[in-house]
Amino acid sequence: MIDANAANASSGYFFAGGMGLIGILIVWYFALPLDFDLNDREFNPLIFVPVLFILIALYSLSKAIRDTLRVRKFGRTTLVVGPATAGRRFEGLLRSSRDPAPGGDYTVQLRCIRTYRVGGPVVNTSGTQRSTYKEELRWQEKIVVPCASVRSSAGIPFAFQIPPDALASKGPPIYERVHGNVRWILTVSAPMPGLNYYAAFAIDMQGDSGNE
Repeated sequence: MIDANAANASSGYFFAGGMGLIGILIVWYFALPLDFDLNDREFNPLIFVPVLFILIALYSLSKAIRDTLRVRKFGRTTLVVGPATAGRRFEGLLRSSRDPAPGGDYTVQLRCIRTYRVGGPVVNTSGTQRSTYKEELRWQEKIVVPCASVRSSAGIPFAFQIPPDALASKGPPIYERVHGNVRWILTVSAPMPGLNYYAAFAIDMQGDSGNE
């Protein structure tokens, strides 16, 4: 399994371009004057709508550039691991295509995140209240691997004991506004001058068959 930095960069550039284009089209379609003087008679408060889209585009662009720089600086990180199952030991290796020289130890972290809906209409009703979605951290554990004891190109070892009642993965591995989605994310990081070493992986966690 290859880390998500390159994929995140590609989707980030695409999303940033889309948000920026929407902002420009709003200005063009509504012929909004680029006037931010609140006391000017020609001032139109709608001008802040495309500004919001452009700010989102710039934020997404900065994240995409950061992910691209990580790929160029550290290469790709590969996850070598067996099945992930609730109630069992989950262990493997994280291998980088280049050997970074971190200024501190490697931190490997495994998290379970559930998406849930807050508010909104009750199912099968015609309510008009809008739903909002939040993320809940259901389980988290991390281990520290001394950088002096390993070479990342050979493999950074890790092992987690998954609890028997751990939630199984449900839905896409990336964030989506759907009630009940469950994502498991494995990350590895280490401090470095400038841009820190970082890689993330989506883990397909299976439920404990003995409890089903």
